[in-house]
Amino acid sequence: MNKIPRSKPLVVGGAIIGIVGLLTGCAPPGTGGSDTTTQFSAIDAPVTVDDVAELGDVTLKVWADSGEKATLEDYVPAFEKKYPNVTVEVTLKSFDDLVKTVVNAMDSKDAPDLAQGNQGYAVDGTLVKAKLIRPLDDVAKAYGWEEIYSPYSLNQFRWLDDGTKWGEGTLYGNSPVTQYVGVFENKSLLEQANVPIPVSFDEMEESLPKIKAAGITPIVFGNSDKQPAMHLFGSLAGRCQSADVVNDWVAGAEGATFVNECNTQAAQTIVDWVKAGYVSDGFNGVSMDDAANRFAQGDGAYYIGGDWLLPQISAVGGNFGFTTLTGDNGKRVSTGSSSVGWHISSKSEVTPAAIAFLGGIHDPSYSQKLADQNRVPMADASATSSDQLMAEDIAASALLLGDNGQTAYLDWATDTMYDVFGSGLQELMAEKITPEQFVEIVQADWEAFQAE
Repeated sequence: MNKIPRSKPLVVGGAIIGIVGLLTGCAPPGTGGSDTTTQFSAIDAPVTVDDVAELGDVTLKVWADSGEKATLEDYVPAFEKKYPNVTVEVTLKSFDDLVKTVVNAMDSKDAPDLAQGNQGYAVDGTLVKAKLIRPLDDVAKAYGWEEIYSPYSLNQFRWLDDGTKWGEGTLYGNSPVTQYVGVFENKSLLEQANVPIPVSFDEMEESLPKIKAAGITPIVFGNSDKQPAMHLFGSLAGRCQSADVVNDWVAGAEGATFVNECNTQAAQTIVDWVKAGYVSDGFNGVSMDDAANRFAQGDGAYYIGGDWLLPQISAVGGNFGFTTLTGDNGKRVSTGSSSVGWHISSKSEVTPAAIAFLGGIHDPSYSQKLADQNRVPMADASATSSDQLMAEDIAASALLLGDNGQTAYLDWATDTMYDVFGSGLQELMAEKITPEQFVEIVQADWEAFQAE
């Protein structure tokens, strides 16, 4: 639930592929939309132009989130030039449509060769369990992904082969870009309040009463859709625990627990900030996007949220910054993930072309192109941007990844955690439950899921 819905058509590869609706009439996942599954033998080296040419003239069918529009408009023509026997046919879908339809599409007789899914049990777990996507451990080894990408970025796409547990096992996907939660600053308002740009959460917290005393709202916040409070909590919990502790819990590691001093402290901090008036009023009636727009218009000094909001904040043209803050141990820990992953269909009859496609888009040599498209690449830390705020985003990402500080989205922990966690935080911030009760409620949902 961490991605932003988008919806636009794409013209590429000589075809206009529109946004399509939910596929109907498909067999349930795993029953097989086709009687045969084309298996391509494991590779031990990158796919060559000659390997792809042996396919003859073929079409590579690609399904993607519409947020990939700029990337694919740049990448596909170059790919088709390198592999002239391949025509790439792209279908772009809004994120909401993608997650609703991709499982049925991959199970159909006309399954795409490549498709983006979504981390978590509902989409990627189902694709793995139904054996609709090809394992990629051999691809990762051939293209050196384990040396290029961090363990956490790859572990998001590792699954036990029955789809019952993520974070370990076989690799089924990858993404070349990342997204994460950080802190936006209105530098002009901080200067007005005589507050330096914070480096740590301690410095940020110390600045809040000074900002309020200057007549400025310290933190702009909107939580009507429950996501922002989870992002805020994840950032505050990152002050006092390692990313490994959080990721073990989300992945369902044996003995993991949400009931600890750090999570209770993070919950208490949120309550304290609300009571002290550091958070903008009426937040439960304000959406994430509306709060970001209010921040962009100058309504407050800080906005804690995902870097995917950067375009709408920077569009106003204010004096903004973006960073990740260090916690108690001097490290940066914050909620984040790779973007939606790429998967190869287990039914594809043009697997060499699909592998070549993934190999190129995940190569460090393509990182600067991604940065030029205002995306945050992971394969090359030297990539940068001429846009100041985007350059700060890329630099902050490198620091976060360098600290091994990305934590999984907390709602990935169970198939009901989004509502349990989000509703629990709304009740916490309204002081209907205590921090101690909140962490117990979250842990109870986790334990019920693990017992299934």
